[in-house]
Amino acid sequence: MKLRKINHIGIIVEDIEEAAERYGKIYGIDKWYELNIEDLELYYKEKKRDCEVKLYFGGKGFTKIELIETHGQDNAYSTFLKMQGEGMHHVMYNVRNLERAIISLEQDGMSVIQHATFRSGGANVRFAYMGWKEEGVVIELVETEILPGIIKGDMPGEMTFFGKLTGSYRRVR
Repeated sequence: MKLRKINHIGIIVEDIEEAAERYGKIYGIDKWYELNIEDLELYYKEKKRDCEVKLYFGGKGFTKIELIETHGQDNAYSTFLKMQGEGMHHVMYNVRNLERAIISLEQDGMSVIQHATFRSGGANVRFAYMGWKEEGVVIELVETEILPGIIKGDMPGEMTFFGKLTGSYRRVR
């Protein structure tokens, strides 16, 4: 399977507010948006985990950065933080069929590290982290169903206009 363009780079942080200020200064990002997450069901190493995840998105031009803070039971984010400290965790790609994308990458020797579902502003979101090993940079595959049968691809203005319209994002900085 050929993946399309990278949607964003995910960075695991301990304190998302401090990180947004720090990365904002370094990369010249003056607007950050928090993704609205409802009804999160997260599975890490095939076990359901009770955890909270806070996600901020910012960017310049077509380049987006995701900041990730987590609390609760162990998951891919907390394990990464314990093993390596803050840093780049994944590159993300939108996919139209998550199962097909997972099967394709499994044929290339990757395995699912973590997967989850949640709702955001009326959209149903499913994602999976895949890698050859957990310690390296992983690939995030995300399938977002905006309306029944309508799967989101790369959408310009997803954090600003469309995010406000659907309630998926709210500006935090």
